[in-house]
Amino acid sequence: MTSPARLALLLALAVGASPLARAQETDPDLEEALRHAGDAARQMGLEGPDVRKRMEEVAREEAQEKASAQAVVDSPEPAKLPAFTPEIPRFAPSGPLARELVDGQPMAVQRGTSPLTPTELADAWAAAVSGQEINHVRNDLDVNGTITTLVFLTSRTMPPQEVRLESERPPGEKTTRVSVLSPLPVPEASGAD
Repeated sequence: MTSPARLALLLALAVGASPLARAQETDPDLEEALRHAGDAARQMGLEGPDVRKRMEEVAREEAQEKASAQAVVDSPEPAKLPAFTPEIPRFAPSGPLARELVDGQPMAVQRGTSPLTPTELADAWAAAVSGQEINHVRNDLDVNGTITTLVFLTSRTMPPQEVRLESERPPGEKTTRVSVLSPLPVPEASGAD
């Protein structure tokens, strides 16, 4: 293998192993790959990227994003859904509208149940926004008898607002579990490029 090819392989291994570095404090294999890549680059008179520095930058950026999202969730302001959010027929909330982190994103969340099927709930939402300037997408799923519908509604305004209905009914149950979620805006980080 030629020196440039070896350097490329070592750099690819070092960059490819970067997700592993976040899983552990120090990964001996990653450290060795980074050292070999650096040595090979120096021997060839090339200046390779500082992978450690970039990994630290990424970790700082991720920590800052997580802190910003958590600050939105911890805000004392009440959670709100977009004004165009349709009513959910025969909906029984299990608690108040709240701010929560869902998959790392701050959301306004309302959970509860309905005796209607997921399909009936999705049909009701589609009918409620019919003729409005609202984009909508619907997914109907059946996995091992569990019926799930997802309905995404997005305004055509700037900035766009989004709300989604997630409804699920396992086989044999008489009630549908319902979640209504809407992303909450996260302020831009100061010092962003």
